[in-house]
Amino acid sequence: MHVIIVGAGEVGRYLAQRLGAEGNDVVIIEQNEAVAATIGEELDVQVVVGSATVPSTLAAAGVDRADILAGVTQNDEVNFIACLLAKEAGVKQTVARIQTEELRGPAGKTLREAMKADLIIDPDADTADEIMELARVSGADEVYRMSDGDLLVIGAVIQEGSALAGSTLAEIGASFEPNWRFLFGALTRHGETVIPRGDQRLDIGDHVRVLTTRDTRDEILELLGAKHRKAKRVMVLGGGAVGSRVAERLTDEGAEVVLVEQDLDRAKELSEQLPFVTIVNGDIEDVDLLNEESITRMDLVIAATGDDAANVLACAFAATEKRTFTVAVLHRLALLPLVRQFGIDAALSPRTASANAVLRHVRGGTASVATFLESDIEVDEFAIEVGSHADGVRVADLHLPHSIVLGAVIRPGAPGEIVRGSTVLHGGDNVVVFARPDSIPSLLRAFSK
Repeated sequence: MHVIIVGAGEVGRYLAQRLGAEGNDVVIIEQNEAVAATIGEELDVQVVVGSATVPSTLAAAGVDRADILAGVTQNDEVNFIACLLAKEAGVKQTVARIQTEELRGPAGKTLREAMKADLIIDPDADTADEIMELARVSGADEVYRMSDGDLLVIGAVIQEGSALAGSTLAEIGASFEPNWRFLFGALTRHGETVIPRGDQRLDIGDHVRVLTTRDTRDEILELLGAKHRKAKRVMVLGGGAVGSRVAERLTDEGAEVVLVEQDLDRAKELSEQLPFVTIVNGDIEDVDLLNEESITRMDLVIAATGDDAANVLACAFAATEKRTFTVAVLHRLALLPLVRQFGIDAALSPRTASANAVLRHVRGGTASVATFLESDIEVDEFAIEVGSHADGVRVADLHLPHSIVLGAVIRPGAPGEIVRGSTVLHGGDNVVVFARPDSIPSLLRAFSK
């Protein structure tokens, strides 16, 4: 598949890396020559320097043979125009990143239709959605909904006192026979992530990603030794698009929310927009202010400013009180190692939030996608076509690569079922899979007719 990505920012780079790893032919269009040069050194993709609003630049990127174009710059107009030109050149699928709220709403409908974008993404909205999932399942540092929310992928660190620490996955599976309601799909230890097998032993400090049914999530967190409690008192640091969305939604769900915003005019605006949120004008790096607002007595602290360093430092301060669950929004992944070092519970990035939406669209046959900041392993939901190689075959007889593990099967009108070796797949089923990107083509071959 020939893919054109317009913009080499955090979302564009991440998309190029993921799609390139799957064997797609990826071209990035970037106007900044210095940024373009860096991308060419970092990724094995073609880079075209220029503006995607100019037909000759798109031609140089191979728009005449492109299957999809994704405009993900921080300029809404550039993204829209690139999509329009791509459609006129015959590209079937286009994606536009739109940040202006008015353009995403009813007032922008006519313009969106005129520009012919098939999918509109908004990193701020996607990030807010991911934060809300974490807020509802405190104790986990990652939460992704699969199969319309019937199944969840939960990421968490195995803590002291975990009932599972010291056991192998085979031993854990045997103790929960005959009905499994969860599956370990990935394990990270000392910075290395693997897809674990039956002989894998779990240790305290391991980070695991578990596929589970929604009604089993609290039991899983308890088995992992993770803290789980409803967030009743919340502090949101930063009143931008992400912070204000999260504050409003948490208040609607019954939480007591304090929001700290440095810009006075923005703070006044928020006090009018969010009457049930306590708005505080101040600097999130002001320790005295944070103490005055009782940051260490909060159940949940979310740092969502545009300043990564400030987000990390504020969360690190809040994390000195172990009862407080902390979430930091990061744009520069170079700061990611500091998250664990400072005891911060979770980190989110707009790059993964929006990239997941684009990957779902690009792949067509997948209903859900979850990618992670610290690993190339991802979770996907694929449909099995009638008459495909997998139709009517036992999971154990598929002989898929070791870089793939089938997690669950979803059948029409039935709840998700954790996969066993004896599970027989059928056309029309959806299957949740843990896999590395370079394994996706072999999966598609097995599931497609």
